[in-house]
This record gives sequence, C-alpha cells and structure tokens, in this order.
Amino acid sequence: MDIRKSVLASFLVILPALLQAADVYRTVDDEGNVTYTDAPVKTDGKIEKIEIQPGPSEASRLDTEQRNAAIRKAMEEARNKRLEKEASRATQLSKARKELDEAEENLKRTKELGEDDRQYLTGGRSRIRPEYHERVKEAEKKVEAARKNLKEARGY
Repeated sequence: MDIRKSVLASFLVILPALLQAADVYRTVDDEGNVTYTDAPVKTDGKIEKIEIQPGPSEASRLDTEQRNAAIRKAMEEARNKRLEKEASRATQLSKARKELDEAEENLKRTKELGEDDRQYLTGGRSRIRPEYHERVKEAEKKVEAARKNLKEARGY
C-alpha cells in the first residue's frame, strides 16, 4: 500500500510536466507497480495510453476572464447599492427617532398647565380651557404620527 501511495505522490508531482507532453502512458508491471511516462516502456506488464484533455484555448480563457470580471463588477455594484440602502435606512431611522423624541417632549410640555390654560369662573371655581385640550390632542396626534414613521423606518 505504501508503494502505491509513493507512486501516486510521484505522479502528482510530475503531473504538470506530463500534461505538457502529447502522450502519457500508464504502465503496470508484474509486481503491480504503476509508472507514468511520455513514451511506452517495453515490459511484460499492462501498458495503457491515457488521453489528456488539452487546456482551454486562449480565446476561451479570455472569455472566462471577461465573464468573471463582469460578475465581480455586478457583485460590487450590488454590494454598493446594498450599503447605500443600509445607510439611507439608518439615516431615516435616526431621523424618525429624533422626530419621536421631539414629539414626545412637545407633548410633555403641552400637557403642563399654564396660567392661561385655566378659565376662572364665578364663585372661585375654574376650568381648563377647550384650547388646552385641542393642543394636547394635536400633540398626541404628532406623537402617534412619529411612532408610525419610526415603525415604517424600522420596516415593520
């Protein structure tokens, strides 16, 4: 078994040189040893001619290189588009978060009752003016719109 491995290793080492040769012959002697040569050897063992496919033509090789270059270019363009899309999405997401933070802060300030938000009635009573409720509802609508925009920016 070790002889076969060493013969195979030898063959693999000389394979590139053999591929340059026009004909390759595989010879198996009576003891089972395998030899590869570029000329038939006189022996009582089995001699077999091995057909080796020629390498690709220069035109075929150039066509393949051009296809590979086109594929690499298309992959790079797709990668760049993906990166641009991710950057755009990150910008939109950041903007949507900022808008939501601002809308929530505005709602918080709007809910704080000011002196002008009360209407004083006779008998020492007071009530909250309708304008206050309208401002709060408007601020709440802006918060909901900002939440919706953030949800859309996240892709949900």
